[in-house]
Amino acid sequence: MGEIGKFINFNRYEFFLPMKLIYLSVILGILLVSKGWSQDVYYEPGQSHIPGTYDFLLKNGTTIRGQFVRRDSASYLIRTKKEGDRLLAAHEIQRADLVGGTLRSGPDFPNGFPFRLFLMPTAYMPEKKSLYFQSSYVLFSRLDVGITKNLSVGTTFQTLNPRNFHTFSAKYGAKLLPRTHIALNVQYIGIRLNEHLLTKLGLAQGVVTVGDAERNITVGAGVTFSRQGIASSGVVTIGYVRKLTPDLTFINQNNILVGEAIEPQYTYLSGLTSAGLRFNRRRHAFDTALLLPIYSSNGLVRTSPLPYLSYMVRIGK
Repeated sequence: MGEIGKFINFNRYEFFLPMKLIYLSVILGILLVSKGWSQDVYYEPGQSHIPGTYDFLLKNGTTIRGQFVRRDSASYLIRTKKEGDRLLAAHEIQRADLVGGTLRSGPDFPNGFPFRLFLMPTAYMPEKKSLYFQSSYVLFSRLDVGITKNLSVGTTFQTLNPRNFHTFSAKYGAKLLPRTHIALNVQYIGIRLNEHLLTKLGLAQGVVTVGDAERNITVGAGVTFSRQGIASSGVVTIGYVRKLTPDLTFINQNNILVGEAIEPQYTYLSGLTSAGLRFNRRRHAFDTALLLPIYSSNGLVRTSPLPYLSYMVRIGK
């Protein structure tokens, strides 16, 4: 990713800010979000007073999703879609996780693509023997295949002419703890700069995701490399996912490129921050977001907001 930025010419908006100030702002923002997430993601059964929709995990292992109505010293009254009002004894509840606002009459769709943020992967794996298709701006297409529960492969390419841009990736992941997943993602990137020059890049990144498919934080660290003489860099990824309503998920993705050699005559991509929404449906989803690439050109730090649109669908079972 860092090497691609060298050949990009951005000239829409210019902000003359020190590089360290931008990095610090991004990191502080993520820390604040993470702090808020850690504070309200889990509620002891006796303290779940906030109106909203909860996943109630019972001591027998059953999970019941319902809207919190009221409670007393011995029980909870919750409202479910399938069974209506239901009374749960307080001693039966092991934990309660807030997952969204009040229940609506419409369907409740999960985040069916937890293995991807916008442009980068999480530590979650695609489902075994499932095929996923993604189209970004209509110009770029991506396919992901779950080979086993621990191994997946994928490819991204320019839809009309794959020779101009194509990638191949493989990801191996596993569940380390009930709410912690780890993965190693390796990716080859080919970019045709002109008719005779094909630049080949590589990306290797370790990823950790903490939480569940509806609400999690992802942290990744890796390195890009190339044989064409383009400067290599470290890559840090920080992502945040939170379900807002039964069919809407908020996603934040941040990438920081570390240790790049800056030369004044080139434009270097130094980082990327993005935030947007995923509209969930039963087998597909729509992503819309604002991308904010941060780059250095002629010794100055600049940025150019870009819209992001993507469609994803699961093919098969």
